Amino acid sequence: MPNPVTLKDIAQEAGVSVALVSFVMNSRIGDDGKPKYRVGAQTRDRILEAAQRLGYRQAAPTESAVPKKRVVGVILPDPADAYYGSLSAELERLALPQGCTLLFGYTRWDPVRFQRLCDVFRSQHVDGMVVAPPEEGKEGLDMLWRASIPYVIPETGRDPLASARACAAQLFELMNNLH
Repeated sequence: MPNPVTLKDIAQEAGVSVALVSFVMNSRIGDDGKPKYRVGAQTRDRILEAAQRLGYRQAAPTESAVPKKRVVGVILPDPADAYYGSLSAELERLALPQGCTLLFGYTRWDPVRFQRLCDVFRSQHVDGMVVAPPEEGKEGLDMLWRASIPYVIPETGRDPLASARACAAQLFELMNNLH
């Protein structure tokens, strides 16, 4: 039976310190639910990719060591729309490995519904948001800003998968940089 992959192995593969690998692999989360250590998204991704390439298997944590999950609200116009449907699926695929749970809401381009969904997600203390606000009635964005909830708006002129990757990268970076 081969020796198990160690944090040192991952550090060598990723070109970083063992301590940095430990921070990333153990998802150090403070009592406030925010990351205790700031690690750049590219570095974190490089570490996670090295761990996956090497076949790293983390020991099951004790209940007290389980990090708090992050919750991301996603407000989009229409799940039946090909662009937003693809965007939703890709966001969900990208969020799972980051320890995020997504909550979805759909506005059908109704500004009142957008405002209500922003209020609902704010009251649920989401850690971040991906929002596609209607042209009119962007007051919900002001509410999110005042509540210090980081949010990103997908670029609709792009391929939905590329847009989802850009949104996820921006949002995770914003959430990781909060103190």
